Amino acid sequence: MLVIAYAVQLYTSAKRRREPQDPPPPPAGDVHLPLSSCLSWIPTICHPLLRSLVIHALRLGPRPHHVAFIMDGNRRSARVRNLPVRVGHEEGFEALKRVLSFLLKLDIPHVTVYAFSIENFNRDPGEVDALLDMARTRLVEICQHGALLQQHGVQIRVIGRRDLLPPDVQASCSEAEALTAQNTRGILNLCCPYTSQEEMATAIKRTIDQASDPAAITEDDIAANLYTADSPPLDILIRTSGVSRLSDFLLWQASESTILHFIIPNWPDIGVADILPPLLSYQAEVWVDKVANVFRWGPAADTGL
Repeated sequence: MLVIAYAVQLYTSAKRRREPQDPPPPPAGDVHLPLSSCLSWIPTICHPLLRSLVIHALRLGPRPHHVAFIMDGNRRSARVRNLPVRVGHEEGFEALKRVLSFLLKLDIPHVTVYAFSIENFNRDPGEVDALLDMARTRLVEICQHGALLQQHGVQIRVIGRRDLLPPDVQASCSEAEALTAQNTRGILNLCCPYTSQEEMATAIKRTIDQASDPAAITEDDIAANLYTADSPPLDILIRTSGVSRLSDFLLWQASESTILHFIIPNWPDIGVADILPPLLSYQAEVWVDKVANVFRWGPAADTGL
């Protein structure tokens, strides 16, 4: 099984294309992440089997507990095809549903996505309105009974400066959180509107307010007041569209143990073959650490060999 997963990984270096006649997003319900546009030569009838094999193979090894995405390239994907920017964002939302479905089938319980930066309010008003319109309607959609998050028992949390959003969008955020409040198998952190510097400043203020002795404040105290405090340490951070920047996203959480991956496809074009390398890299690092610990603490270490 691992050989099959590795074989799919090898194709990630192939040239990626997105044709104007690509089919529309799948209807609501069970959604599947495509293999990748670079594997379009594989007959469609084989895709479900290959996806199942990849999922089964990955489940045989260690899996990350927390994966984050900078969903970059929605506008670029639309402009390349001479389509309105709104179309790119709509396709980006469908891509988010497919990626979440794939990760949840792997039992990866915590996912954090950069949906809207505080700086995005400076964009073209039409684009901002389109993004806020999606938040009003699509956010609740994935949280309703029988929808993706309820199917997998995942709770949604909209984190960041929600007070900057229009009142009706704030209401949609609260409704989505209420619909999934009883779910306990995982958390989807939707950063909207968010910047990491603002998060850290807020966490420091909260920590100082709570502290009886500010001189005794530790890093753990500040971490406990971050927006993502209920999620485990960040294992993998992936950014799409070939841009190698963190763009003020999870700067505190991206520690020395976090695996960073900057991949070529725009977010709407992301596929299984694009997510495989980060997951396989994580598994490899875990196995290497385990082997190293065996040699470090095994019988040979006790004898001084």
